[in-house]
Amino acid sequence: MIGENTDGKGFLKSFLEITPATGKTIVLLGAGGAARAIAVELALAGATKFYVVNRSRARGEELTALLNDKTSASAEFVEWNKTYSIPSDADVVINSTSMGMVNTEGKQDIDFDSIRAGMLAADVIVNPPQTYFLDEAAKRGATTLQGLGMVVNQAVIGIKYWTGVDVDAKDLNDELLRVLGLA
Repeated sequence: MIGENTDGKGFLKSFLEITPATGKTIVLLGAGGAARAIAVELALAGATKFYVVNRSRARGEELTALLNDKTSASAEFVEWNKTYSIPSDADVVINSTSMGMVNTEGKQDIDFDSIRAGMLAADVIVNPPQTYFLDEAAKRGATTLQGLGMVVNQAVIGIKYWTGVDVDAKDLNDELLRVLGLA
């Protein structure tokens, strides 16, 4: 039996439709399973530096060690115990936490004014597709990437693994929008 995680691969496909990963400095908010998969895929695709920002020191340091030890990227852990300002050298900020999902309370403790035009702000949240985080980033001129693309790409990959059939990502995306009441 072989296991496969499609979080990172699905995210990377959406990411690469906007910008290459090569040479990018990434701020990763969260250090759970999706964050881990996304970070590894981005590092393998050429991202060079990561700030892993997480409330749990153990999980954050574990992901930082993985990136430093197993990829050519460098990673630094930042404990998220106060309002976080995005470093000036960051090209990309990714929310891989559950904050922003439907029925979750609160918002990320981020200095949104540290997000600047020219950055890419991505969220893994699917519902709602346009999160508070993405709204705030867009207000500051950042390019935004919703989580819908990641989920659609995961489905395309999963269907191929299970059935050997290639499905059209656009058809799946249209159906997802319909199911979410957004079409």
